[in-house]
Amino acid sequence: THRSHTSHGALDLRSVSACLGAMASRVDFSPKEEQVLHAIFNALFDDLGEEGAQALLAAQAGREPGSEEEIVAFARRPASAFSEAMDIASTRLAGFDSQEQDMFRTLLKALASRVGCLALTGKRGPLYRYETAVVQDILTSWLTSPLQQMREMGKGFKLFASIFVLEGDREKNPNLRAMGYKTPDLAVLREAVSKLNVVDFNTCRVQLQMLQQPAVGLHPPTTEVLCDCVVVGSGPGGAVMAAELTEAGFRVALLERGRWSSPQEQRCSESESTSRLYQEAGSFLTTDHNISILAASCFGGGASLNWSCCLPPPEQVREEWARDYGLDWAAGPAMSEAVECVRQRLSMHTDGVELNAANQVLMRGCQRLGYTAEVAAQQGWQPRKPDDDGGLCSLGWKQGHRQGMHGSALADAVQTGRLLLLDGCSAEEVLRDASGSACGVRATMQDGTGSRTVVVRGRAAVVAGGAMQTPLLLRRSGLKNPHIGRHLHLHPAMNIWGRFDEPVRFFEGAPMTTVSRVVEDQDGRGYGAKIWVPNLHPAMWATWNPWHGPREFKHALASFAHAAPLISLVRDQGEGKVWENSNRRVKVSYSMQQVDKLHLQNALEHSARILVAAGAREVHSAHNSVKPLRLAAVAEDGSDAAVQAELEAWLAQLRAKGMQTLDVMLGSAHQMGTCRMAASPKLGAAKPTGETWEVPGLFVADTSTFPTASGVNPMWTCAAIAHHTAQHVKQRLGASPELSEPAPPRRQRLARGCMSAACVREPTHTGKHGPRGAPLPAEASTSVSEYSSSSSESSSCRH
Repeated sequence: THRSHTSHGALDLRSVSACLGAMASRVDFSPKEEQVLHAIFNALFDDLGEEGAQALLAAQAGREPGSEEEIVAFARRPASAFSEAMDIASTRLAGFDSQEQDMFRTLLKALASRVGCLALTGKRGPLYRYETAVVQDILTSWLTSPLQQMREMGKGFKLFASIFVLEGDREKNPNLRAMGYKTPDLAVLREAVSKLNVVDFNTCRVQLQMLQQPAVGLHPPTTEVLCDCVVVGSGPGGAVMAAELTEAGFRVALLERGRWSSPQEQRCSESESTSRLYQEAGSFLTTDHNISILAASCFGGGASLNWSCCLPPPEQVREEWARDYGLDWAAGPAMSEAVECVRQRLSMHTDGVELNAANQVLMRGCQRLGYTAEVAAQQGWQPRKPDDDGGLCSLGWKQGHRQGMHGSALADAVQTGRLLLLDGCSAEEVLRDASGSACGVRATMQDGTGSRTVVVRGRAAVVAGGAMQTPLLLRRSGLKNPHIGRHLHLHPAMNIWGRFDEPVRFFEGAPMTTVSRVVEDQDGRGYGAKIWVPNLHPAMWATWNPWHGPREFKHALASFAHAAPLISLVRDQGEGKVWENSNRRVKVSYSMQQVDKLHLQNALEHSARILVAAGAREVHSAHNSVKPLRLAAVAEDGSDAAVQAELEAWLAQLRAKGMQTLDVMLGSAHQMGTCRMAASPKLGAAKPTGETWEVPGLFVADTSTFPTASGVNPMWTCAAIAHHTAQHVKQRLGASPELSEPAPPRRQRLARGCMSAACVREPTHTGKHGPRGAPLPAEASTSVSEYSSSSSESSSCRH
């Protein structure tokens, strides 16, 4: 039984549904399945009634004048007001693998039946026969159940609802206006960028229409591209590798699954960006659904989406790697030199770093408590308004000077004229010659015109696809080292936020400019947690907040502009593993160790004290089983004895609940360790040089090489390892003067006579004067011809 709310209007989300529809096909729900979903979604996001609306309005202290109508309408608007809710839900579900789809639909069928509903809720079904208040009680029982399977059910439905109620932009979705969220003005952003010297990667881009058509008879159609070194992945590892090798005179073919897009093509929409730039469209979960994983799947890798904070590899970490894994270079001058070289290349600095209001909260609270806090270095220079306010980084908008890999290391590689970019290209297998050495990569290249198998041949291969994808490629290529795919570290993170009377607007300005190290070393070995300010947009904000009933949930959303969130990130000792199922979908299993939970709990308590000391009126944790803290009165510095008593009593509740699986919202934006580097194949998958133990000429240069979790944002450490590994790749290339033939593949012999050997002519040099004089005309960069690889060190291409 559902109430009618037509007076508050149905939200038109057809544009969002169309965007998601391009990403995946639909799952068609039956009428009964839809009824179950409507009942649950309306319970999660219910009409609060007039009394509830006025209560929500009263709780929104400090709101801008004139926003009262929006708040009241938001309070009265149920999930059923979203006309496209089922379309969005069906499209999202289509993005899951078939097993997860079957499990979800089995659950819906059970809730639509008498017996199944009785087993899951204690009430005879179907579920949709009950009043909304009854369904809300059922959801609360699931989310706080002692049974993990019940908590998993509750979390899954809550995540679905969080996505569709906040999809779209400010003009189409009034919920965003009620949150005080302003979507970017694309015209202003694009106009500002048009005045900047943005690198055009079309000058080095290899596209399908540029390649010669293969001869008839080869299945699948295959084309060759020749170079000195093949690099898979364009994140910090691959980008630094490409820059180092091209500057040394070698021609590099860079393979990247994501596609490069110019600033004029970017939309900066949360729904569009997550579906296009993140693995699994931003809905990647561990197999137990306990941790949400944000992993990039785009040009530039994680550096295109991260929050720009840069911390170097800590001394304790470097010493541990040398002591326990035989990486002597990591504790010595070689690592120090690499750290400094990439600091310069990637423009990591603290010059003129400005703290937004949320970072000022973190700094102010730490200072009042005597906790350590410092300004964190940033990668590149944030543009000044109106072109950007810094808060769009997680949506892929990084157009400031030297920002991202596209503005720094990859730009350096383009400048040499020796980079070939194959974007939209998925690496399938590393190829070996008769001696067993790496001699290329077989990949599938796609664009709007179709797809083709491409064999990219080189005298060495570097895999830098990240800790989630690199081990899968190595396994597909026949490598058997037992450490491949294991020892996954995630830096599990937890959000806590305080509500302030004054607007904070944490989503504006550079997000992660301050770091507190107050609990970073809790055992004397460098294991603990750091405290930062995150960058979250509305849908992500909703997914990271627990559900304590519709009134509390709507209050959390409406408080978006007044919230100061802090994120605690633990240097984890627990490990997981990554593999791919029969459908080639990435799977991650991971279980937190108790010591990591205790370290994270301690960081959470310190974060709460920081917020109260800075003047927060409310504190909200990520626990489903602990309601928010509302302080009766707050001294300006949070030092009032009564306030402290309230705070400590609330923290005692958190401590008592602990961190039960699926009771807290946990996330991960850092993945490390699945092909770790070590002095012996018994300890790791790669040598201290970065070369794999099993295949000569095959190197790994990304976060998968980390022997342990780094405890800091991995970009700087990853880039330093890539710089170190690049020196050994150069030695390999110098000692291997010729390209070698790939050995027959394991499944099907390559029909060599039917293969088209094509090389892309040297790209346009983007500088004023190239090393060989004036730059080539623009049209020359898109020609295709056979050639011998350039530079005296390079091999000759034999066809």
